[in-house]
Amino acid sequence: MTPDATALPAADRGVLTGEEYADAGRLSDRISVYAWQRPRLDLGGAVLARLRGLPGPGPVLDVGWGTGALTRRLRADRPDLRVIPVDLSAGLRPEVVGEVDRLPFAGGSVGAALAMHMLYYAAEPANAVRELRRVLRPGGRLVASTNAAGDKPQWARLWTDTLRDLGVTDPPPYDRGDSRFDLEIGTALVREVFGAVEVHDHRYEIAVPGAGPVLAYLHSTRGQRTRALPKGLTWADFRSAASDRIRAEIDRAGAFVLTGHTGILTAVA
Repeated sequence: MTPDATALPAADRGVLTGEEYADAGRLSDRISVYAWQRPRLDLGGAVLARLRGLPGPGPVLDVGWGTGALTRRLRADRPDLRVIPVDLSAGLRPEVVGEVDRLPFAGGSVGAALAMHMLYYAAEPANAVRELRRVLRPGGRLVASTNAAGDKPQWARLWTDTLRDLGVTDPPPYDRGDSRFDLEIGTALVREVFGAVEVHDHRYEIAVPGAGPVLAYLHSTRGQRTRALPKGLTWADFRSAASDRIRAEIDRAGAFVLTGHTGILTAVA
């Protein structure tokens, strides 16, 4: 049975476009900690490998293009492909502003669709996967990525321990933000829609030796986290107490360590 991807509410579209992804600043802060990822995952290289043999000109949709790094990499390495960046947020300046649930492309019109670390934002993840399948021509490829359910548990621990430091006896649960399309749910949904899916797992560690990048990552999540704080606490309260914990951990262990587990899903229409 397919896991229930609708058990958690979808992210507020206004918050996504007007706050979280009004521009690429917060996303860039989150990406920055991956400079210490070991072993490294070359996401662009992984996508290129999965597009090997795909005849030009495509097109290839980069849905949820974010900072644009993947589109730039594909255009540099596969100039024969026509890559079209698509994003819900106009502030990120994609070529096409559109929702993954309702892509403004004809059925069977594209050679490949990329959905990298974004399908958990879809209003209905199952509908989004079906929509990606709709626009692919026969033999077209879907490449998607997401985090596993056990990805980076240190953030949840920091959330809970910091709130207890601030006197909260029963901290609210930590919302990972990607649970609606994690690796388990995503694998099941893609298999259900496409009939088969190939899964590539990548487990890694991020050991950040200084507090700055960790605090920048944490601060980039303030929109979502502030809304979850118990009444009477401000983001400044939480950030200050979390900073103390992060710095103490780096003093003790020499780095703030995150243990990650992500995956790439590939399917053929």
